[in-house]
Amino acid sequence: MGFDRIIGQDNLKSRMAYEACDKRGNTYIISGPSGSGKTMLANEMAAMFLCDDPTPEGACGKCRCCIFTANGTNPDYIKVEPEKNASGIPVDTIRSAIVADYEIAPQFSRNKVYQINGNCLGVEAQNALLKSIEEPPENVIFIIETVNTDTLLPTIVSRAAEYKTVPLDDEDIKKFIRSVYPDIDDNELMLLADFADGIPGRAVKLREDEDFTGLKESVLELVLGMRGRTLTDTIKAGDEIFLNYKNRYMEPTVLLLWVLSDIMRLVVDIDCDRIRFSTDRARLEKYVAGNRSITTQKTGRAIEAVYSFVRDMKVNVNYEAIETAMIIKIYKELNQ
Repeated sequence: MGFDRIIGQDNLKSRMAYEACDKRGNTYIISGPSGSGKTMLANEMAAMFLCDDPTPEGACGKCRCCIFTANGTNPDYIKVEPEKNASGIPVDTIRSAIVADYEIAPQFSRNKVYQINGNCLGVEAQNALLKSIEEPPENVIFIIETVNTDTLLPTIVSRAAEYKTVPLDDEDIKKFIRSVYPDIDDNELMLLADFADGIPGRAVKLREDEDFTGLKESVLELVLGMRGRTLTDTIKAGDEIFLNYKNRYMEPTVLLLWVLSDIMRLVVDIDCDRIRFSTDRARLEKYVAGNRSITTQKTGRAIEAVYSFVRDMKVNVNYEAIETAMIIKIYKELNQ
């Protein structure tokens, strides 16, 4: 136990610890993107409210309450989540788990803590919860996790102290990735850190997501296979990738930028050690060695075509048209 187990979010951890040691409220909202660490923060804050002797560093981890909490057997710690395979928390669950229970005194701990998945609360369930948080007993704590407070009733938000997670900086996101994958090589670490954009859970998902691995291979093959394809076939291959990711177009776009950047680096220095697609280095080197007409100027213009695509997307132009224009430009630059 302890906030020191959580990398980053230092300001947030300090505020949470202060609140748990010197309790001033009953309802707390932890908000932020999926994978930003909300649940870990909520777990530690809950542990502090339950602990007999919390400190600014977190729960003591030694008292009877902490031992029960760590073992998942503390009766004063109630997590309210959807049932397996369910998308929401029914109002009846709120009534039975909270409304009918919150006025009963804690059995072992200083407080009784309800940790609630706010992303899964419908309006009816929130209205039932509101009745409990309006005037709760002094020793009852509500911790609500949510991606966005806009999904919660204003009357709930107005009664809560909100803690917003922030993206980790480059040093902290790399430190987090290293803590989960100690043997990761530096180039893959750099790729995951760049793509995670400060969100720890995103880094884990990318490393373990077979869809992402498949997308990475598809984008790599799109570029490396251009010399053996006609322009028509290349456009078709690009469409298969980008139309499938229309709502998440930045994922293949960033990967495309990285492939082209790796090619440019190898054109400049075949021994360059700063390659994002390090596991595919041999394929990239073979491509560069077999394409003697390629230059930094051509790869630079291909990269600019990708940036142009991103800029055009921000002004809501036709997606398919600008995606096709980007693929054509890259094809011509790499095959002239």
